[in-house]
Amino acid sequence: MLENALFYIFSALIVGCALAMVVSRNLVRSALFMAATFLGMALIFLLLHAEYLAVVQIMVYVGAISILFVFGIMLTKRERMEDTNGFNRYALAAAVVGLGVFALLARAVVVSSAALLRAAAGAAAAGASAVEAAGAVATGSGSATAVAAAAVAGAAATGAAQSPVASPAAWNSAAAISGVMLGPLALPLEASALLLLAALVGAIVMGKGTRKNR
Repeated sequence: MLENALFYIFSALIVGCALAMVVSRNLVRSALFMAATFLGMALIFLLLHAEYLAVVQIMVYVGAISILFVFGIMLTKRERMEDTNGFNRYALAAAVVGLGVFALLARAVVVSSAALLRAAAGAAAAGASAVEAAGAVATGSGSATAVAAAAVAGAAATGAAQSPVASPAAWNSAAAISGVMLGPLALPLEASALLLLAALVGAIVMGKGTRKNR
């Protein structure tokens, strides 16, 4: 009950900050509302027992990208900041595209939720069949085939309930993700680090410019 209430509170925070980021006419306030939106997403990840994703969300998006936006805005020479994020003629088109993306995401959530509910109902029915099979074995009634089929269905339901997909806390834990990143995916991780280092060096060289021959 408490998790549901927190989910709705954090969702309202995310939606409100996202709307404020779009409609605000001050770039600095828009950047701060964007950071608040990222922070709300991190709180949602915490509710889903995805601690690693929550920490990455805070460190990368809230602590790096948002601050980078703020530095870029503050280093830009502007006389007034009140009307630095004005609307243009593409506002209506942007609103239509945003509503279309929202509709697609909402449909995907509804379809996936319905599939999960059907799977849960099937697992519950299989578990009930397993219980009935156990009762039949105890009383000596029922055919051996029916009892065996019910037992197999109950085992499948138990396995589905214990799978990582049905247990987000076990699948998204920091230990599991770090084990994968430092195990089978260690080489791609180091390759991406070298790629980012090369991009950083290139940005420094391009920003420094070429020296004139003396």
